[in-house]
Amino acid sequence: MFRFGGGLILLILFLLPWNSLQAQTSDEESREVEAVIISIERDQILDGERQVEFEARIEEGKRVHVDTSEGYIQGVHYRLKPGTRVILQLVPSSTGETTAFLVDVVRRPAMIWIVIMFALCTVLIGWVRGGLSLIGLGITLAALFGGIFPAILAGAPAVPVTILGSIFILAINMHLSHGFNHRTLVAFASTVAGLFLAFVTAEGFTWLSNLSGLASEESTLLYWLTDGPRDPVGILLAAMILGAVGVLDDIAITQSETVAELYDVNPRLSTRELFTRAMRVGRHHIASTVNTLVLAYVGVSMPLFLLFLGTPGVSTGHFLNTEGIAEEIVRTLSGTTALILTVPIATWFAALAIHRKPKKRLDSDLSVR
Repeated sequence: MFRFGGGLILLILFLLPWNSLQAQTSDEESREVEAVIISIERDQILDGERQVEFEARIEEGKRVHVDTSEGYIQGVHYRLKPGTRVILQLVPSSTGETTAFLVDVVRRPAMIWIVIMFALCTVLIGWVRGGLSLIGLGITLAALFGGIFPAILAGAPAVPVTILGSIFILAINMHLSHGFNHRTLVAFASTVAGLFLAFVTAEGFTWLSNLSGLASEESTLLYWLTDGPRDPVGILLAAMILGAVGVLDDIAITQSETVAELYDVNPRLSTRELFTRAMRVGRHHIASTVNTLVLAYVGVSMPLFLLFLGTPGVSTGHFLNTEGIAEEIVRTLSGTTALILTVPIATWFAALAIHRKPKKRLDSDLSVR
């Protein structure tokens, strides 16, 4: 199993075409350009690996020849055909010749269509609420990429910035998606409480498991190769908190709506009775959401799990003790624990708050009058 230093070096090597490693590290004039494939000259499987040679046209009609076997991309995962737009790395040599390597394919048009289809499905099925949720999604992305991330990169402490940014996102999105009403306000207060629970569980579990925050290559690169944040544990905690925000929103809204519906059916129910009955729904929600969260986290980290499980000679104890695996377990369980604790809090807040509203007159009272 690779140590982090060796893994970092291998990652850097992996990101560069093998046969041009020296040229690319020493020549600062190498650049990436977009090109369109004109013709496929060879497309075959050799020794289990796909090798593709093609002619591509770059700026001003200049043509270049590309052989995927010369770089780290073998063309296995890309559909390459005439007309496909690709990203090439042009590396000039000391002789004045330029070698082109396949880096990636251009997928922006496809991504635009995917976003359009997602938006259409959201609006056609969700109607007004769906449209408002899309606006909320835009606000979330603006807050993340325009506020939280730049602030952290500028040196601000990751955890406070993430908590404050999450509260801002929740305050806007919850009321935008669910309406500016008493129920949403109670759910928002419950979610903020759950947000601080997520911080406490993430902080506690991270401390108990003695995590460094440098389990992934991305975290290591961020720590060593940029002028950005120098607190990997803080970044890890911020990621855990941010990952729990959306689920806390869902559970708080569900419990608030459940209490409200129970009260609408029977206004005579006391706070304790409302809490007890709504918690029956909440327990079912916990059971389903816990499983959903675990599957979501495992799905994101599936390559990591497969890598370690597929490494010969790795015992189960060593596998679970590895920081990369431990980090994913802590991430999953801290968020899930915060979720579980938020259910009774959200239910109790909603049950208390609904009795502070003006009570509905019963039909029987109205008929007497």
